[in-house]
Amino acid sequence: MTQGFHSFDHPVRIDSFQPHGHLRMNAASLEVFYPETGRTEQISQISNWSATWHHSHLYEEDVAPLLPTGAVLVIKQWYDNTANNPNNPDPDQWVVGGSRTGDEMSHAWIAVTHLDDEGYENIVADRREKEERSLAGND
Repeated sequence: MTQGFHSFDHPVRIDSFQPHGHLRMNAASLEVFYPETGRTEQISQISNWSATWHHSHLYEEDVAPLLPTGAVLVIKQWYDNTANNPNNPDPDQWVVGGSRTGDEMSHAWIAVTHLDDEGYENIVADRREKEERSLAGND
């Protein structure tokens, strides 16, 4: 398993997540770590990943994850170098990081919308209002 981290000095909305690996990668996740509270939230999980297809997982705008300033994106990717992995060409081969298909890598494309504080607060308030209307049955 590998992990990568990225934080922003301003709020953002995550619009899509597209993990990338080669023959031995079999799962990926995207999490948000909130340093102020120590809480971690998983926002995407791709299981049974295959190098034969690469999908960009799009979030609907009204539920796309919002990250406050300082939140940390955590990408995790898992690999299977055993004979049980049908995509593994040689379970006895020592696998190194690299760009060749026989190598392995941990990578993802993540589309974000950069927000200022006011834009972030407006989206949070709009979502809160919609949730309260929905809970009250007035939607």
